[in-house]
Amino acid sequence: MELTFKINKTDAYIFDHLTDMQKFAAVHPVISKIENVNDDKYLVYETLKFGFIPFSFTYPVQVQKNENKKTVTFQAKVFKIINIEMLFHLKSEGDFTIITENINFKTMLPIKFVMKKVFKEQHNLLFKNIESKKSKGTIDDL
Repeated sequence: MELTFKINKTDAYIFDHLTDMQKFAAVHPVISKIENVNDDKYLVYETLKFGFIPFSFTYPVQVQKNENKKTVTFQAKVFKIINIEMLFHLKSEGDFTIITENINFKTMLPIKFVMKKVFKEQHNLLFKNIESKKSKGTIDDL
C-alpha cells in the first residue's frame, strides 16, 4: 500500500519527527508511549478503539534511518504474527515536503483490508499533527 502526503514543513523537521521516538509518540494518534530497548529498537504502546472499547497492546519496532537519502524504515512485529514494514521517503518541493509511504503487511490473518483502512486514517492524522505542531489528535471508532 502506498500513501502520499504533502505538508508545509521542511524535510528535516519531518525526518526529526519520524526518527525521534518521543516526538513521534507525541504526534501519533494512537501511540501513548515508546520505550527505547537498545540502539534502534523500541517497544511501542498503542491503544486502538473499536467502538467504545479501547484495546491496548505493545509490540517491538526497529527504526532505520538514512539522512542522506531522506528515508526512514519502521519494521514491527505485532502479536508475533503480523509483520509490518513502513518506508517513508521525504522529498522537498518548495516550502512543502512530499512524504511517500510504502506499507507492507505480512500475515496469515485475513485482516489486511481493515489494517489498510486503520493505517490510512492514523497516518493522515499523524501528518496533520506534525504539520500543525499539535501534540496529539485522536481517532475514535476505528
